[in-house]
Amino acid sequence: MAEETPVLLSKRKNIQTILDYCLDQKLTFTVTPRAISHDDFEIEIGIASIKQAIALGMFARENKIEVAGLGELAKPKAPASKKAEPKEISAPGFSELNAEPVKEEGSLLSFDLNVNGN
Repeated sequence: MAEETPVLLSKRKNIQTILDYCLDQKLTFTVTPRAISHDDFEIEIGIASIKQAIALGMFARENKIEVAGLGELAKPKAPASKKAEPKEISAPGFSELNAEPVKEEGSLLSFDLNVNGN
């Protein structure tokens, strides 16, 4: 199994922040320019432990830096959840209230607050 390292995609103006982080955390890194643009760079970071990986993820999210290079692990897909249809729940004694029906006049609703159903 080949070991994959995280790759951060950065613009020239944000590269100093990433380099400072790597130097402070004593992480090995390799910076290569991207072929697409002369202003974009790929920073490959060597991670040795899970704590370093979590810290790097928090740093990337805080600084809005795109993480790439991990294949499907970079952006996990959320499992499709089954949406349950809402069930109609009746409150006890709800049908016993003597409430006036809502009168609709144009787009405004009016309620009769003088109902003695409490």
